[in-house]
Amino acid sequence: MKNKWKVILFSSTGILMILVVVAATYINNVGYNNIKLMYKLNTTEVSIVQMDEEGHYLALRENSNELLRDRMEREGWQFQQQEGSGYFFDKDNKEAVVTTKIWNRNYVIYQVNDNVANIADE
Repeated sequence: MKNKWKVILFSSTGILMILVVVAATYINNVGYNNIKLMYKLNTTEVSIVQMDEEGHYLALRENSNELLRDRMEREGWQFQQQEGSGYFFDKDNKEAVVTTKIWNRNYVIYQVNDNVANIADE
């Protein structure tokens, strides 16, 4: 009976260690800051968050194309056309290109060229 508890304790400790290693690997691959941003998107009313100062934004994948158009129009940019993952906008005889990339299956990353518009909720 005593050995049975030792086996259970040893097995539980082993499983816990495996879970910690898997979690650490996931955080290392995704990035701690990105996990915070993903959490914010899933637990608040925020739709788009800024990832860095270079024009990268993160959003949930659902309705991402319409959301991008709405945000750029909010900033005064008019949608012109889409070519693949690139969206072209005009404002005051200037052109902006926003590229999209599906990331981590449930999210999309927007890259606003030259960071000409802040499309985040914040």
